[in-house]
Amino acid sequence: MALLPRLRVNFRLLEKEDCCGLPLIFAGYLDEASEQARKNLDKIGEVEQVVTPCPACYRAFNHFYPSLLHLDIPFRVVHLTQFLSSLLDKGVLRSSGLKPLKVKVMYHDPCELGRHSKIYEEPRRILKAIPGLNLYEPRFTRERAACCGGGGLLYAYFPTLSSLVAARKLLDEDRVPRDLEAVVTACPQCIINLRQAWFEGEAPSVKIWDIAQVLNMALREEKGQ
Repeated sequence: MALLPRLRVNFRLLEKEDCCGLPLIFAGYLDEASEQARKNLDKIGEVEQVVTPCPACYRAFNHFYPSLLHLDIPFRVVHLTQFLSSLLDKGVLRSSGLKPLKVKVMYHDPCELGRHSKIYEEPRRILKAIPGLNLYEPRFTRERAACCGGGGLLYAYFPTLSSLVAARKLLDEDRVPRDLEAVVTACPQCIINLRQAWFEGEAPSVKIWDIAQVLNMALREEKGQ
């Protein structure tokens, strides 16, 4: 939550945030998922927009809730990368307000955000706005990007296999170069799984960063701070 206050965004958090219910949907528990969806809508209440950093939550609210509950969601739900990209459009976020980051990074397209939700440009636009940042595109990218191995409940049921999939993605599918400093993504589950593969010694020794973390690193400090 360090980034949004620095951007002077007016927002509030739920006191107790529950799961969106997408794991229940994937596991086939549709009645339980519908109950969870209703609870979430009631808890959020009357707002104009919900911003989520999780692609699974974005997909759950926008694609599954309407069919589960047979109603239109009463507020707009956007992914954090869409929201940050809109700040670039509004001039709230500018390259001039960012300090150079001399790093070479690869952006990993999360399955839920990319293939399932077709959000490809916004994350790249944010990274390209950072001066000095060298964005490396792997050979399989966007709709062809290899999964991190953490989706579809694989991490929950087969964690060892999940880590092996993450390692294979980086080594064989992406073939990350030796001078790559970090893999950047926009999905909490991707971050957990890629870091786990690195921790277990299966994946190359690169940092795994969230895109909001990278942008926060690049923000200039205001005078007087």
